[in-house]
Amino acid sequence: MGARRRKQRGQSLVEFAISSTVLLLLAMGLIDLSRAFYYSVALQGAAREGARHAAWFNTPLRQNLYLKDSEIITTVQQALTGAGFSSAQVTFIPTAGCLAPTDSNTANDKPYPQSAYPPTPGNVYVYACYTNPGSGVSTGSNLVAPGDNSWRLGDINVAVLMNFQLITPFIQGIFGNSIDLAYNEHFTIQGKP
Repeated sequence: MGARRRKQRGQSLVEFAISSTVLLLLAMGLIDLSRAFYYSVALQGAAREGARHAAWFNTPLRQNLYLKDSEIITTVQQALTGAGFSSAQVTFIPTAGCLAPTDSNTANDKPYPQSAYPPTPGNVYVYACYTNPGSGVSTGSNLVAPGDNSWRLGDINVAVLMNFQLITPFIQGIFGNSIDLAYNEHFTIQGKP
């Protein structure tokens, strides 16, 4: 009878070792997945806030006062502060044209090329695409807000790209040290005829 109990205890120990390994791997994956989801929600909200702020129209002055790079980056930085990002980690990248997607879609939506993402994990790059409805011309930088209502019904697209650092060694072994997260939001530039 005593030998039988020792065998059962040994069997239980082996079963526990096998099942705890699987549970540990599952827990590590859930930690990285939950962190990625948390930052994804923060990036999406920051892109939305940046585009919404830039599209706002001041009716009494009849101007789009916030349709410029400095307003967008300030808004995105403030939105990401709550997720633990410092202003130094969030950088606006001015471009001559809009950020070109790798699948050549005309809306300048993701997927974006690898070169558009920050090389350092934990950093965020912000891009803007301003489309003037009158000329149809798009630009990736606007240093000065328009002094009139000429951008009314144009499009502002704010893209927020992050190099997300994975922290669990097992998941790093599968996906590498980091993964790229990207979100963009389009807003119609407001105005009055």
